[in-house]
Amino acid sequence: MTTEELLKYYRDSASHFKNIRDKEEKKLLILSLLRLACFAGGMILIIYLFLEQNQAVALSVTFVVLFLFIYLVKLYSDHSGQRDYALNRYTININEASALEGDLSAFDNGEGYVDHSHDYSFDIDIFGSGSLFCFLNRTVTGSGSEILAKWISDPYEISKDLLSRQEIIRELAEKVEWRHRFMAEGMRVPLDKESVNRLLGWINETPAYRITVTRKILMYLLPLLALSALVLVLAGFLHYSLLILVLTINLGYVSMGLKKNNSVHNAVTGSYSYLSSMNRLLEVISSNDFNSQHLIVIKNDIAGAGISASMAAKKLGKLIQAFDSRLNILAGFTLNALLLWDYQCVARIDKWRKTYKDFFPSWLNTIASLDGYSSLANYAFNNNGFVYPEISTTGKIITANGLGHPLINKEKRVCNDFSIESRGKICIITGANMAGKSTFLRTVAVNFILAMTGSPVCASGMEFTPVRLFTSMRTTDSLSVNESYFYAELKRLRILKSRIDAGDPVFFILDEILKGTNSADKTQGSWLFIKKLISKEATGMIATHDTSLGELEKVFPGNVFNKCFEIDINGDAISFDYKLLDGVTQKMNAALLMRQMGIVD
Repeated sequence: MTTEELLKYYRDSASHFKNIRDKEEKKLLILSLLRLACFAGGMILIIYLFLEQNQAVALSVTFVVLFLFIYLVKLYSDHSGQRDYALNRYTININEASALEGDLSAFDNGEGYVDHSHDYSFDIDIFGSGSLFCFLNRTVTGSGSEILAKWISDPYEISKDLLSRQEIIRELAEKVEWRHRFMAEGMRVPLDKESVNRLLGWINETPAYRITVTRKILMYLLPLLALSALVLVLAGFLHYSLLILVLTINLGYVSMGLKKNNSVHNAVTGSYSYLSSMNRLLEVISSNDFNSQHLIVIKNDIAGAGISASMAAKKLGKLIQAFDSRLNILAGFTLNALLLWDYQCVARIDKWRKTYKDFFPSWLNTIASLDGYSSLANYAFNNNGFVYPEISTTGKIITANGLGHPLINKEKRVCNDFSIESRGKICIITGANMAGKSTFLRTVAVNFILAMTGSPVCASGMEFTPVRLFTSMRTTDSLSVNESYFYAELKRLRILKSRIDAGDPVFFILDEILKGTNSADKTQGSWLFIKKLISKEATGMIATHDTSLGELEKVFPGNVFNKCFEIDINGDAISFDYKLLDGVTQKMNAALLMRQMGIVD
């Protein structure tokens, strides 16, 4: 689809779900009025019948009214859920339409993941405003957000599964309805990091009670005695005082464990809504037919081998709902007096935990992984003109045709061909100010990251070898640790050297190295450092204004090659075409730019 076709698709879908939401709102209004009429009319009718001394009819009407009211409450709840779902689907589509027009404000930008000391993420805007994460992120769970951040922070670690990841992303990209359903269900009650950690913490706690023979006997015997006494009293075979005695004993026994039971209830009572959200997401996964082998395995893991993740989550939700009955004073008093309700609920919850505790973390991880894959698939769907790169079989680090930056609007994007044929080669890129050097460095880096995650890249064709990425482009000084700009830059270069010395397959990208010192010192230091990189068979790119570094191609013809960005100067007019050329730049523009801005004469 073209961008215009995508916009129409998202806007039409948004309009469709807005209509559904509006219809559900009307239904909810009608149901609210019916509930009110049922309650008020029913009460008036029941009171009238009782006053007329027609107790049998009044009692029958009471049950009918109660049943009808409960039915209307359930209907209201169902339609409320359908309204919320339609609203979420509307929101998803309208946000995607806005994103295609460059407005990413609806999506989390991953500011919390910013790490100034990371090997590359700070330099190339992986997180933060206008970042790659913001561009990709459509996650609806805290764990999904974390796993997506991890993938783009260290894609080399997952690149060994590149082909299977590409297969997953290709398939999910075409399953738009499934992805949007997954997102809409997850948006109802988001599984944020805090909630997930609380669930995981609780699942690994030790059981509330040690199971003993005495406790087992009491758990069955005391409720049996209470129920038997109640039946005998109602039948007229036993005096009610004995029933009161049994109920008192039961309540006394429950009170002995009140503190521990309260602790268990407090740990799980707030989790029902999150479990419901988890259950809905698991149902979305298990109800779909997948084609890629990895997705089939995921589906079987949560729905097969006699252990259904969805059913397990639903079962725990029902146990928590039952335990919440104690919050109603009358219900809690009655259930505990008759059935030792607190103990029964705690025992069932502990049994559930024992049965499923080993599966629960993997189910959450499955949801998180598919949440992350859904984001990458959404990116692939929105950019269907991008290509899935191939892994090089000849050791090429990168060979790309029409390589562009995916975050730049395609109307303004300038694409270039670029190649580093083998390990041990260093590309020196020269150019005037604002000619496009830094943008091109980020273009290569961002596409490398996308390629290693299994995603399509902004190119017409790309072949590459997965490598570890390291950059030094945005070094800053630090007054808090008495660290100069130059020293901070040296520390980055030292880290790069240590990475290379460790034997890691590193691809480095450096922008204007040693700019914190004077020109002569900078040139000498740059030559020495590049010679060191060459001796280590290091591979990478260096952008610089120092055209003297272009001489390295003559000194090391098999290791260094030159590329440049030229500008066109016509009198006082400067134009940029951002096209990558062979050789060393011949034009600089600092003085002209300063004159144009009125800084100098």
